[in-house]
This record gives sequence, C-alpha cells and structure tokens, in this order.
Amino acid sequence: MRRLALSVLTVLLAASVFTTAGCGRKAGTKNTKEDTGISVMVAAARRGDITSVVEVSGNIKALKTTALSAKVMGRVTSVPYREGDRVGAGTAVVIQDTADLRAQLQQAQATLAGAQARLSQAATNAGVSDTQVESQVAQARAGLESANANLRMVKSGARTQERAQARNALASAKANYDNAKADQDRMQSLYNQGALSPKQWEAVQTQFRVAEAQYDSAKQAVSLMDAGAREEQVTAAEKQVVQASEGLKMAESNRAQKSLRQEDIKAARAGVAQAKAGLAYAQQQLANAYIRTPIGGTVATRMTEPGQMAAPGTPVMQIVALDSIYLEAQVSEMDVDKVKIGQPVDVTVDALGDRKFRGSILKILPTSDVKSRQFTIRIAVINKTGELKPGMFAHGMIQVDKHIGVVIARKDAVMQTDTTQAVYLVRDNVAKLAPVVTRFESAEEVEVVGVQPGDELVVVGQDKLSDGVKVHVAN
Repeated sequence: MRRLALSVLTVLLAASVFTTAGCGRKAGTKNTKEDTGISVMVAAARRGDITSVVEVSGNIKALKTTALSAKVMGRVTSVPYREGDRVGAGTAVVIQDTADLRAQLQQAQATLAGAQARLSQAATNAGVSDTQVESQVAQARAGLESANANLRMVKSGARTQERAQARNALASAKANYDNAKADQDRMQSLYNQGALSPKQWEAVQTQFRVAEAQYDSAKQAVSLMDAGAREEQVTAAEKQVVQASEGLKMAESNRAQKSLRQEDIKAARAGVAQAKAGLAYAQQQLANAYIRTPIGGTVATRMTEPGQMAAPGTPVMQIVALDSIYLEAQVSEMDVDKVKIGQPVDVTVDALGDRKFRGSILKILPTSDVKSRQFTIRIAVINKTGELKPGMFAHGMIQVDKHIGVVIARKDAVMQTDTTQAVYLVRDNVAKLAPVVTRFESAEEVEVVGVQPGDELVVVGQDKLSDGVKVHVAN
C-alpha cells in the first residue's frame, strides 16, 4: 500500500511539473524542467535509536478456559450467570434439583447413627459379659471346693474342727448366695433396659441358682453333721461335688464366648465404617448438584436454562479467564533464532484500531510445521481491561534487538537491486547516487550506513532520476 501511494504521488508530481511547464511555456523560451530539474520529495536522515522487530500475526487465545458439565443427572433449577458476567473460582454457576439428594443424605445420616448405636451396645455387652464370666468362674470354683470339703467331712465324721469348718463353709455359701442374689437383682435391671441379651440373663439366673443350691447344701451339711453322717448324706455330698464340678465347667466354657463378643464389636465397627462411606457419598452427590467453576473468569457461553435436564458429560457453560490471554503466532525458520523467551512485543488487533497492548514471548514450541517451516510461538498479553477476546486476529511486533545512536532514514528512500542498495542524496539541487548498507529496520524506518545525519534523501521520484541530474525539491 505504501509503495502504491508513493507511485501515485510520483505520478501526480510529474503531472504537476508537466502542467506547470506547459502552461508557462512561451514561444522561444526554454523547457522549465531543464531550468528547475526533476521534481522530487526528500526526507532528512537523522541520528537516533532503532529497534529490530520481527512481525508476526495470529489468533488471540486463552490459556485458562474450561467447559463445565454436570456430574449427576438432574433437572436444572438455577443458572444465575449469563454471557459476559464475571465469576470467581469456586462459584456455583449452574444448580440442579437437590430434593432427592437431600433425602438420600438424611437417610445416610440416620444409617450412620444406627450403626454407631449398635457399636456402643456391642462394646457395653462385651464389658458386662467379661466381668460376669470371671465372677461365675470364681464362684463355681469356690462352690466345688466347698462341696469337696463337705464330702470329706461327711465321710470322716464330724469333729470339732470339722464342725467349725462346716459352719465356715455355711457362712461362705451364704455370702456367695447373697452376692449372687445381689448380682441377679442388678442384672435384672440391665436386662429390663435391654442392655443384656436373654442368654446373658439366663447365665445370671443360673449363677444365682447355683449359689442358692450351695447355700442349701451348706445348711444341710451342718445339719447332717449335727445329726451324724448317714449313707444318704454321703451320697448327697457326692452329688454336690458333681454338681459343683459341672458348674465350674460351665462357667469356664463361657470364657470361649469372649472371642464371639469381640467379633460382634468388629462387625459393628465395620457397619459404622460402611455407614460413614455411604454418608460421604451422599454428601458428594449433593455437592455435585452445584456445578462450580474451577477458575475465575468470564462466562463465554451459556448452554443450559432452568427446567432443562443436565446429563453427565454434557457441557452447560464455558468460562474463559481473560487475564490469561495470549497471542499464538508463527515465526519463519529464518527469524526463529532471533526470538527469545521474555522479549517485549507490541500487539495490535484490527478490530481495536491502533491501540497497542504490551506483551512478551511466553513460549517457543520446539518443532516447526513440516509444510510451512514455521515455528509456533505464544505471546502473553496484558489484558487488564478485558478488551482482547479469544478468536480475535492480531499482529505482533517482536523487539529482538536495539541499536542506539545510529543514522536512520525512511524506508522508501532506499532502493534495492539484486546485489546492491542505494539512495539519492540531494546537494545543491543535484541528485547524487550513493551506495548504502541497511541494518535494523522498523515499520517505517531503517538504519543506514553510508549517509550522514541531515543528508536529504529522495523518498519520492527516484524512478526518474540518474546520478548527477538536476532536481527540484517539491516539499
């Protein structure tokens, strides 16, 4: 476009000179062009700083973007945000019906409460049973010892010491009886409250009956001793020994049930763990009904409305973080070695006019496209106002290097051939062709070696010049 404008301007200048010469010529006068020279436009070279840039273009994209979808099937009850609204990370942007899920949560809570109650009951029963079993064993052993002593006494006949012993045994049996009766009264209260199983209550009653029988036996022994031993007394004493021995065996066998009670506790604990897992699942399902965005950003697309069904995996809303905007562009293999991470970039967007956005090189992908031989780069762009949107087409000027205090000229002053570069200098209205070497260039200017600051360089009209011709500076 610039070259077209310069060409048009050159033609207009030439036409102007021709018209002026034609209108002002009189018979016998010389051509005005020969007097004034070829009309050109010039621009002075200057000393300054120039930055070498690599021009790229591409599309604006967002590094942080997410498409939200439901985790559970449910009817949508609320969508409080629309396109363009800003939302923070963790915000519930779509809400599903939670009535059934709340009912399931309450059921899971009740199940856990029941499991914990069963565990507490099992632990209580185990503690009571352990104490009771040991007490029964001690009482049964004492009863057996008493029965054996009674049998010996009956067989050997009563003596003073034996009589004293019989009375002591009677006192012991009475103490055991009183103890068993007290235990029965206490355990009956627990049984009535449901803290004891029927089997445990039966064991308590058995203990009481054994103690009662031992007490009766002790009384009879004293009575028999007083009355003198008889054959039937010996037989009765022997039966008491057998009975006491069986009672001890039964009491000791109850110890084996201790492991069973521990198994009951383990089962109850497993039930509590299962109930907790069920409660956690119900809580998670309820939380899943609130579809939350993991990132803060702007609503890009709203894909559902209240009353619609949201199925797992079906997108319901897209969120874009406009502060994570970047420009994805391509750099040729000839320029990629100049581009480095962190280099500043001026970004412009056609849709936003001449506005410039500051950016920097964020990433250079390590491989090029096989066909185009271009490398993809990503340029992080500052987007405080949120004007840049994903999908916009943008241009980037990558500042790869900078020369300070060099001679700078306009680009259109430099003429390029296959092998050389040159400019026309205007001195005393004469065009002088001067070879130059160019280095850094920007959009409008170029660094030149071969001219001095202040030199006037032809920028329009070079195509009509030759070295040494006379010119007229139109500007």
